[in-house]
Amino acid sequence: MDDWVILAPTRWKLRRAIKAVNQVMADLLLVKHPEKTFIGRISKGFDFLGYWFSPHGLGVAKKTVERMMAKVTQLYEQGADDCRIESYLRHWWSLVGSGVDEVCLIRFAYRVEDFNFITRPT
Repeated sequence: MDDWVILAPTRWKLRRAIKAVNQVMADLLLVKHPEKTFIGRISKGFDFLGYWFSPHGLGVAKKTVERMMAKVTQLYEQGADDCRIESYLRHWWSLVGSGVDEVCLIRFAYRVEDFNFITRPT
């Protein structure tokens, strides 16, 4: 796995951890991607592996949902039937939904219902 999150209680401890990570990566001849390296405060929340982590809990990251919505729109525009779209959504949720709680699932279901209402007029 090549995705890491380092959480530290102080800036000093974070710097020590980053130094250690950089040393391990150098020993393994690995290079960090500069655009994918982010240092920030946990209190503001952050995206990681398709999830949104914040002091309020764990949810599905906005970009993850946007990509899913774009795929559903693409399937619809290509003439996919409801069964195919529902199959995609079930598969997507089996991957994403395993990491979030029931409240997030319910909020997400309402968002999808709103989206279906917009894309599939009756």
